[in-house]
Amino acid sequence: MDVTFIANDTRGGVEPYLALAREAVSRGHRVRALAPAEHAPLFTGAGVLFAGLEGVDRESVSAAARGGVRLREMGRRVAALAAQWAVTARDLAAGTDVIVSGIGGMALARPVAQAVGATLLRAHLQPLDASNSAAPGPLGPPLDFAGPLGHRASHAVTAAATSLITRAPEQSARRALGLTGRSAAADPTILYGFSPAVVPVASDATTRRIATGYWTLPASAPLSPELVAFVEQPDPVVSIGFGSMVTADADALRRLVLSAVRRVGVRAVLLSGWGALAPDAERHDDVMVVDSAAHALLFPRMSATVHHGGAGTTGAALAAGRPTVVVPFTADQPFWARRAQQLGVAPSPLPLRRLTVDGLTEALRSALTDPVMVDRARDLGETLRREHGARDAVDAIEIVAGA
Repeated sequence: MDVTFIANDTRGGVEPYLALAREAVSRGHRVRALAPAEHAPLFTGAGVLFAGLEGVDRESVSAAARGGVRLREMGRRVAALAAQWAVTARDLAAGTDVIVSGIGGMALARPVAQAVGATLLRAHLQPLDASNSAAPGPLGPPLDFAGPLGHRASHAVTAAATSLITRAPEQSARRALGLTGRSAAADPTILYGFSPAVVPVASDATTRRIATGYWTLPASAPLSPELVAFVEQPDPVVSIGFGSMVTADADALRRLVLSAVRRVGVRAVLLSGWGALAPDAERHDDVMVVDSAAHALLFPRMSATVHHGGAGTTGAALAAGRPTVVVPFTADQPFWARRAQQLGVAPSPLPLRRLTVDGLTEALRSALTDPVMVDRARDLGETLRREHGARDAVDAIEIVAGA
């Protein structure tokens, strides 16, 4: 099998596709990948033929977010880059059997698959293209009050939102590749990189939907000795971090978080990430600040986790078997926050725009002391750790590719 993965996202949205690529390489397949150029060492080190997308590195994305760039303006920037990316992607993927992409890379994957004559396989980290009456769409309003019809309407809003996001860059890519007429249809199979125990999906007469479990990587680096010593003290410790999110006032968010932690009386590991939480110049016995740490190693050592609700971070928090507090910023994060609450492993979501010291204090206390929440988190974690998401996903890719 010759397979190409396209993932245009931050690291949290790229690593699941790296997990699939590594699994495919381990089976002897020819594997190619297109992702932001800063991720090149991750792919080339795994034996993947890689081409990089320029202009979407961490610094440029963070600067745009801090500068308050509007979604429409960001869309124009991406559309301007898409023509160059499409040519790079076409050259990389020439001769491949199947192109695998989620929503982050779909604006390139659709036209490139048509240009090189490859099968397009959708592989999402969110329940996209999965309209159902049991749960709302990941980018639409919950509409729970309207029941099944409301949920289907929410999926319709999600479909419209994803179309709006991808339309301009896809049109730019098609023009660059000289494509005319309608886009080629995708394979009727859709893979989902989350657990069916977290979000069930159902097939229908035209589409086969498979939730395989999370597509995760082994930890690339151990926790530092200093961090291990800090978390292994006997009293409770929580982790708080917001990944690739940024805020206008990172110092204020750090002060809010520390006030809540000290009201509850626990220690904390602060993951400063891309800068939502500003590092503290002072040293504190009850707080340790690190840029990042492997979630698979850190989260199981925590009494609870606090995070932004990204798809991958939520999966890691649930797999750790610990209660979690979700502070959603944007995009699909409110969906994962609600889902964690519905599963009984998290308090009510705390949207960033309404986050207060009192609210975070109450949520942390609930996560740390509610015995039902603690038990449900433990049980769900055990279920997720028994799954083999990347293995089962590559099994399905091989079937689609006829390997």
